[in-house]
Amino acid sequence: MDTSTLFLLAGVMLISLPIALWGTLGPRKRRLAHVRYWCGGGVVLGLGTGLVGLRNVAPDPVTISLAIALVCCGLLIRWQALRDILNQPRISWFMVFAKAFAIFLAIEWTRSTGAIAWPLVAYPILLAMVGVAIWYCALIARTQRSLAARWMIVGYLFPGVALAVQVVIFLVGRDVPAPPYLAQLAPLIGMKMVFLAVISNFAFLGILLERKASQEVRDIKRIEREAMLREFSARLSRLDRLRSLGALTGALAHELAQPLTVILSNAELAEANLKKGEFNAEQQAELVQGILRSTRRGKAIVQRIQQRLKPAEPALGEVDLVWMSADVIDFMAPLMQAHRVELVKRMPDKPLVVSGDSIELSQVLVIVLTNAIEACAASVSRRIEVTLQSSGGRVSWSVRDQGHGFSTEALMSATDALFTTKPGGLGLGLEIATRIVRQHHGTLILANAPGGGAVVVVDLPQTLPANAGA
Repeated sequence: MDTSTLFLLAGVMLISLPIALWGTLGPRKRRLAHVRYWCGGGVVLGLGTGLVGLRNVAPDPVTISLAIALVCCGLLIRWQALRDILNQPRISWFMVFAKAFAIFLAIEWTRSTGAIAWPLVAYPILLAMVGVAIWYCALIARTQRSLAARWMIVGYLFPGVALAVQVVIFLVGRDVPAPPYLAQLAPLIGMKMVFLAVISNFAFLGILLERKASQEVRDIKRIEREAMLREFSARLSRLDRLRSLGALTGALAHELAQPLTVILSNAELAEANLKKGEFNAEQQAELVQGILRSTRRGKAIVQRIQQRLKPAEPALGEVDLVWMSADVIDFMAPLMQAHRVELVKRMPDKPLVVSGDSIELSQVLVIVLTNAIEACAASVSRRIEVTLQSSGGRVSWSVRDQGHGFSTEALMSATDALFTTKPGGLGLGLEIATRIVRQHHGTLILANAPGGGAVVVVDLPQTLPANAGA
């Protein structure tokens, strides 16, 4: 096969393989910048290589100057693809075409004037550009652990070696005439260009497949990590509910003892009257009503415990923070009585509605109030202020205690998991409370009050009740 045919074959392959690669990839891949640059640069590179094969039928300015300029332009565009894979900034298109035009002018000037042999200008430029391409491929192979990029290095290495050999021959024997030189050594570059056309395009396809596989692995790991975090968060949430309930065990026992005592007393009195043969319908009805009231109160206490123990999914809906706060404070009353803590409520008469899960939001208040009660236990002034107000479409919900306040370390790390300043504490309460508030698109802020003590502020977006417009 003669030199012209070899270069024409290389040009056809350099054009057809990128086009085939473009057609093989789906629309999603074709939108990627490095795919567009690679395929477009391959077509330009193929046009330049094909023009070299027309040397016997076309003028030298086309088959030498323009052909080498197009080859350099194609390599510059493929640089863009490799730089995009490396997430490096792209070269401006003005610089790409300006360099290609400058190369065309330099080669045309040397060819037309004969001041210097044009291969001594063209081949070093081509060699330098191939070397830069090899450098980019080496970076991809090293940073992304790409085997396909190593094969691309091999593809570029063969024409690079051929160019280096020709440059050395020209420098050593400058008297070698151009025609014999081309006739003897030009086929070497032609064969290397065919090799480059095949290896580089298949290697680029390999890089795309490797990146896709790597992305799929990252997606799988991310999904697994998110699932593990959700599971761990659910376990921590349940563990904190158990910890909170453990702190309330004594107070709840006292609260349950009261209705049970009333039930037992009324039942014993009714039994005694029946044994004596004394049956007063009005008195018996009153005793039964007392038993029913106490039973309902005990049932409500048990239901509260069940709600906090049940690992249910969040049930989003309208939550009236005024009603919910009063319910939680009533639930916490025995614990506050046991610690002799005074509670001051500052709440509006009208509902303040937010969108969220009432169980989760009540848990936040239970955690914050429990911490406030424990902070007041070692203080002379055992007073807690709960304030609920709205402004600018937000609901501000603050709890202030008269304890010793937060230390500098606590202000920075109190919402982190496993951070605690309490002996035997788990360090999960405020972390879980912060997570719940964030899930409700709110913020939880820790601060020290000016007059002493700590302040915990929960800020949530307010929503209008469903019947607001009625």
